[in-house]
Amino acid sequence: MKTYTVQQGDTLFAIARDEYGDGSLGPVLAAANHLTHPDFLQPGQHLLVPYVTRRHRMTTPDGDVARKQITQTYYGTTDLHTQLLWETVNGVDQRPIDLGAWLVLPELERAEHYPVVVPEYLSALAERWYGDSDLTTMLTLANTIAGNRIDDDLVEPGNIVIRPGFNKTHAVRGETLRTLCTEHYGTGMVDTWIAIVAAANGLTDPDHLVSGRRITLPS
Repeated sequence: MKTYTVQQGDTLFAIARDEYGDGSLGPVLAAANHLTHPDFLQPGQHLLVPYVTRRHRMTTPDGDVARKQITQTYYGTTDLHTQLLWETVNGVDQRPIDLGAWLVLPELERAEHYPVVVPEYLSALAERWYGDSDLTTMLTLANTIAGNRIDDDLVEPGNIVIRPGFNKTHAVRGETLRTLCTEHYGTGMVDTWIAIVAAANGLTDPDHLVSGRRITLPS
């Protein structure tokens, strides 16, 4: 987790809006920092900021101009591969974006470089890193954007795979939030992670998870 130093006039809503693109994720910060009075922040106070993939809410009608604006705002370019990166992740590469919809934006500035030492499949890496092999296309596009073209699913040793910043998700299969968090984060601070995951996913009843729902796992 990164840390943030509270400035005069800060609120959790404003910090979450700046960090995540969504002020309603303020409870994630409250949970991570065990804030009993989240409305009262002191200048100079240090807050832990869990990583949650940046979000963008569609507040203008969809179209080429709106999509180019999103790409320019968050990636500093109007490159079509970069636009396709976030479109594909959100399943809007071939369908319109509804007004008011939330988009999640893979973060190339947070990308890591993964050296391949044994033959590996991109689909297996997507499953391991993000919990979803369907995000193989995201990896392919991210590497194309970085000039690291990967044409096949099988990646041979000696190659480097670019790994964009993006939260892992988990499709619920009968687990409780406690067992899920224990498996993903370990037993240390598990109660804190339960609160963080519940806040990040808007879970009002963490003891009862709907089977099949994808749970975002902050880091």
